[in-house]
Amino acid sequence: MPSDSLANRYGRPQSTGPSFLRRRGKWIAGIALVLAVLTTGWFAASAHSRALDWKDVGFTIDSPTEASVTFQLTKEPEDTVQCAIQVLSPEFAVVGWRTVTIGPETPAADATPSDRTVMYDIDLRTDALGTNGGVNNCWFVEDR
Repeated sequence: MPSDSLANRYGRPQSTGPSFLRRRGKWIAGIALVLAVLTTGWFAASAHSRALDWKDVGFTIDSPTEASVTFQLTKEPEDTVQCAIQVLSPEFAVVGWRTVTIGPETPAADATPSDRTVMYDIDLRTDALGTNGGVNNCWFVEDR
């Protein structure tokens, strides 16, 4: 004798219980994991692709019209970089400014990674007596 239950009459309803949610959660977690790995790889690749770093070493105020700034620059030998060098007054006003272009250099055959760091001493003309000097910023010069 056939049963008059709803399940026999219309079929079983689709499951929306815990197994469905578990499956959906696994898919979302898997996609999130793939995106996290790709993002980490992208950041790691872009961070190591072109390294540029500078560090102020010192400055000399020779007179009210002359100063020099010494700094270290770390870059790949084949890269061309521009650096903005500045001298400041006691009120932090810029009294001397110079943009220098550095590179490309021909690397030595036995160059090591530490050979990417070079010391530079840049002379500047100033409008007034400065009290501080250093690198404002450095950037890559793009090939045109």
